[in-house]
Amino acid sequence: MSSFELRDLLSLEEELWRMLGSDVAPGHRRALASRIIGSPEFDKLRSFWREPSRVTLDPGVGPTASTDEGFVRVAYAGLLCRPPDENGLRHYVSTLASGGTRGGVLRSLVLSEEFERRFSVLPQDTQLCELANPAKWDNAEWLDILRSLGLADDKLSMHRKPYEFAQLIYGCRALGVLRDDASIVSVGAGHEPVLYWLANHVHRVIATDIYEGVWRDVQSREGDPDVLRTPEAFAPFPYRRDRLTFLRMDGRHLAFRDGSFDIAYSLSSIEHFGGLPGAMATVREMARVLRPGGVLVLGTEYVLEGPRHEETFLPEEIAQLANQPGLELVQPIDETVYRRYSYTPVDLYQSPYLTPHMVVRFNDTVFTTVMLFLRRL
Repeated sequence: MSSFELRDLLSLEEELWRMLGSDVAPGHRRALASRIIGSPEFDKLRSFWREPSRVTLDPGVGPTASTDEGFVRVAYAGLLCRPPDENGLRHYVSTLASGGTRGGVLRSLVLSEEFERRFSVLPQDTQLCELANPAKWDNAEWLDILRSLGLADDKLSMHRKPYEFAQLIYGCRALGVLRDDASIVSVGAGHEPVLYWLANHVHRVIATDIYEGVWRDVQSREGDPDVLRTPEAFAPFPYRRDRLTFLRMDGRHLAFRDGSFDIAYSLSSIEHFGGLPGAMATVREMARVLRPGGVLVLGTEYVLEGPRHEETFLPEEIAQLANQPGLELVQPIDETVYRRYSYTPVDLYQSPYLTPHMVVRFNDTVFTTVMLFLRRL
């Protein structure tokens, strides 16, 4: 664990101590406890504490209850939402009297079976077909995937691209197609980090792109043709080199036999393939190379407000992309995400690296990512 992550966890521990402070009103304590416990950072803290070698903060950090019994009562109320039972109260007060630390008590309660039962029933968003959804940053399983990609998991760093990577893996797992023996083709792949992750988890990954044009020299060099010769130079972590192949290929004309793959996916690429006609041709090709029962995953640009930009799609055009022969959506698309959230679009001309980066704009066109999961019939 890096020193940066450790500082983050220590800051969260300090918040817990503040929650237990005698100067915090009971009503405010409950609200503060809910905010802390429901955060993805708290899930990371629990994982940190599960390792026996980890230590908690000194009990002197922050304001605390004046007596050991008072501390135990506040800890039960804040973490388990109930008064301590007689045995629990006696045990922890005795532990503290014998030299135990208040940090140790706090850790024991957080790692208890009772807390685990309570924590495990927190609502989590599990939708697959949706607009890029900030609620995923409250889903522990989804966040584990994001972390496994080596990407930041805090909400202030939210970005559409990491969302697409994690949602691709999350959805394919949920649909049962991300198996050890699975074959995957990626269209408009560039050298995305998710390719290397997939190479460590499936039998075969074929990354296709034309590796030329504007994406070769600008736009973060996502179409850098050097990846064709030295893919390991672009790897964000060690990967199984024999499982990943990069090929120069136009997604509208895939040079594979029918039914060759279990998963075909494209993330934020088909909007560059010649408008709606080019995108539809690409979807039909991806469907063709899928085996029956295989899954096609599509992430592309969905217009929320304003006119259609040349590299975005209106909602009715997204519906046309999804309505292709031989394919069916695994569930309806949740297109109401940003009716539930307030947002300020990131101006891609003025502040392209600003985060959170979930809703963006080109002039008057405001858009986000839509993720589609379709099953091959």
